[in-house]
Amino acid sequence: MSKPWLKGVAVALGIPDIDTDTIIPIDYCVNRERPHFDEGLFRSWRYTPDNRLREDFVLNRKSSLGCKILITGPNFGCGSSREMAVWALKDFGITCVVAESFGEIFYDNCFQNEVLAAKVSRTSVDKILSAMQGNEKMVLSVDIENRLIKSETLPPVKIELDDLRKSALIQKLHPIAATLSKDQAISAFEDSYESKFPWVIASK
Repeated sequence: MSKPWLKGVAVALGIPDIDTDTIIPIDYCVNRERPHFDEGLFRSWRYTPDNRLREDFVLNRKSSLGCKILITGPNFGCGSSREMAVWALKDFGITCVVAESFGEIFYDNCFQNEVLAAKVSRTSVDKILSAMQGNEKMVLSVDIENRLIKSETLPPVKIELDDLRKSALIQKLHPIAATLSKDQAISAFEDSYESKFPWVIASK
């Protein structure tokens, strides 16, 4: 059996339309250097106005220490295009976010930073969130090769993931390097295209 791409504690934050300003406020995006963006992650939810930890917030619970996977509501990461929202999650230790849907720019930014934005069906999200109720330290395994999320208590959940992003995560490739890994396929397409539409090439 192959080793999973990721295995770790999951936390549930089943709220829809969490925007990037909630993930990391703009105040924490100015004059900051990596890897300290975790200080701003869900800042208004994790801390009181006088900077005391809110003990009732899920990421502040002892059972959430070392969490790697976030299960959340649809349209996660909507709003502004700030890449620091992904940096904040990754610097905190979260390298997989599971949701029905994501903000488009946030989704792309995740893969730019080796974070898996795992699109799954609404039914699957609901089943995972239901299984996590009363289970404060649920462990999930992410099998990118087979595009599955697995646990001991649920049937495998299918991830929507294209081949290029899958290869980039498995091989830890930058998006440009991932594209270049398809060099033969690109060349074959170009040759085929040129033979079918020579006037397009000649006009360049």
